[in-house]
Formats: sequence, structure tokens, C-alpha cells
Amino acid sequence: MSSSSTDVKEEIKKTVQLIITNLNVKPSECVLKNYDAITKNAVSILLKIFPELSDDVNALISKFTEIQENIKKLVGTTDIGEYADSILSIFAVYRVNPGIYAAFTALQAAEAMKMCGDADAKFFVARTILAGALPYELYVLLIDYLGMDRTFPVTLFKALLETTK
Repeated sequence: MSSSSTDVKEEIKKTVQLIITNLNVKPSECVLKNYDAITKNAVSILLKIFPELSDDVNALISKFTEIQENIKKLVGTTDIGEYADSILSIFAVYRVNPGIYAAFTALQAAEAMKMCGDADAKFFVARTILAGALPYELYVLLIDYLGMDRTFPVTLFKALLETTK
């Protein structure tokens, strides 16, 4: 392990706490009953707001259905590893952009508020937070674990972006 192994362990503890917090957020009966409508409305709104993302969103619609089924299966789980694996699989296995997924789940939260009530949005907001937090935590922890300077991947990414000009 790198010299920053203590920092890595502390970051892991924070990530575990974030996951535990999310494990405790359960969907209401109203959310479960209206899950499909909430999801369809969120996709429709996302396409309406960002028509320029229609190719990306349309390519993901079939994945969203499968992903949402997997997310629903997580309700009631208490296994932190299983939960993190399932959430990160959205991005790694299904190759879903975390930003698009976060926007989607935020729109699900808005739809849940309309259909069910303000408190019902918490289930989706929790997923929105994880959509941003877990890929970020994975990235930072990997960089720290490998003992790399955190600016190196950013510099590399910027250089790769420059090659598309």
C-alpha cells in the first residue's frame, strides 16, 4: 500500500458511512407502486430538457429499465459490498455516464414529489448522491492507493481531450 494508506482507510470509512446512510433510505409504497411511471416521466423530461443528449439517453433507455430492476432488488439489503457493487456496476458494467444517471435520478426525485409527496423524493435523491459520490470515491481511492499524484490523471485527461481538436 502507498504511504497514504491511512488516508485511504479514512476515506473508505466515509464511503461506508455514505452507503449505510443510503441503505437506510427506503422507498415508500407510493414510490414502489408508481416506480415505472416515475421512471418513464423522468426519461421523457430528460429528453425534453436535453434533446442534444437524445442519442445517449435513447441508447440507455433499455439499460435504465434493467438498472432500475436491479436497484429495486437492493431494497432491504444490508450488505455494503453488494450495494456498492450494484451501484458501481451501473457505470462499469452498463457503461452509463454518472452525470446523465445523476440527472435522471434527480428527475425521478422530482417526479416522486409530484406523484407521491416531498418526502418520497429522498429515495431518489440518495441515489443521485451515490451516482456522483461512488465513482468519485473509487477514482480518488484508486489514485491514493496507487500513490499517484492526484493531478496526474487530470493532466492526462486534459491531454487526451486536446487530441480531439
